[in-house]
Amino acid sequence: MKLTYVGISIFVNLLFPACTTLPDHSNKTVPVEDRTVTESTYQEVISDSQVVAKAETTVEPHHPVIEREAVGYGKSVSEQSTSPVALAFLNDADKYASAGDSDRAVASLERGLDIEPKDPWLWNRLAAERLKQKMWIKAITLAKKSNAFAAGNNQLLKANWQIIAEARLALGDAAGARKAKKMARRFSREQT
Repeated sequence: MKLTYVGISIFVNLLFPACTTLPDHSNKTVPVEDRTVTESTYQEVISDSQVVAKAETTVEPHHPVIEREAVGYGKSVSEQSTSPVALAFLNDADKYASAGDSDRAVASLERGLDIEPKDPWLWNRLAAERLKQKMWIKAITLAKKSNAFAAGNNQLLKANWQIIAEARLALGDAAGARKAKKMARRFSREQT
């Protein structure tokens, strides 16, 4: 009997910390993190009680344009389709990055990846941000992750290999940079 009581008490203790009360003090419990994102709005939350930014986004039928001036291969990699949720996070990340707030751009991309973990554009954009932050190993890892989900998208594969090449060069790995540049050229030829 005591074992059952202990089991129930552990279950209850694990269940209730995952809930919180609503701010209007109505004592209704809701999940701490609501992972649903509407196509029109979402809130970026840094801590449980502090809302840092409220972003209003409208999902448009256009495709994302990923800026890549930092890696030296043009203004945009491609205009490829992606989910509306990922597009909203990509647009927010671009807005933050253009305002010089790389940390917020990264936070937006990471939040997007929590919701859309298989979106290659989110991984690519995060790799580019890490490259700008001179986090070479992370940039390589994230670009490879993007490659894993980018099958058939030669423009995105090329962009990822260019990120890898630049990061390897920054790490002093000239041979690795040459191999990555060769892969980028391969995908560049396959585009045409």
